[in-house]
Amino acid sequence: MQMTSWLTPAPALTGVLVGALFAPLAATRFGWQTSRREAYDRAISAVRVAQLAAKYPRTVNLVEIGDTDEARTYLRELPIKGFEYYRQAIQEMRSALATLEPYLIPEWDDDQWQTSDSTYAALLVQLKKARRKTLIFYWGSERRLER
Repeated sequence: MQMTSWLTPAPALTGVLVGALFAPLAATRFGWQTSRREAYDRAISAVRVAQLAAKYPRTVNLVEIGDTDEARTYLRELPIKGFEYYRQAIQEMRSALATLEPYLIPEWDDDQWQTSDSTYAALLVQLKKARRKTLIFYWGSERRLER
């Protein structure tokens, strides 16, 4: 009879010990996966914003906005604003891609200041494919992601 008195709480004690040991490890692992996925999300968004900024309008027809002094001033400032917007978007894209260095080094020619449309497309494919791998790890299978 005395032997069963200590056997009853043993599984509960084992569960508590295992939970106490593995819960912090699991939380750290899932936190790392989450921050990794968020870095991919930021990089994908930054590449897309830079791609759109490259197409920012540099001029507008005066017929469309009216032939006024304000319109002429706007037309003079538009290329400068467009260039500044593009420069800022490229800097943010490069920064977001640099943040991914521990996880992925994307294949692209980062020595060029201006990026081609095909390079944006290739970067997006690489980033989305790599991000998908983090989701597969998190959710367990690719089939669950397709639903």
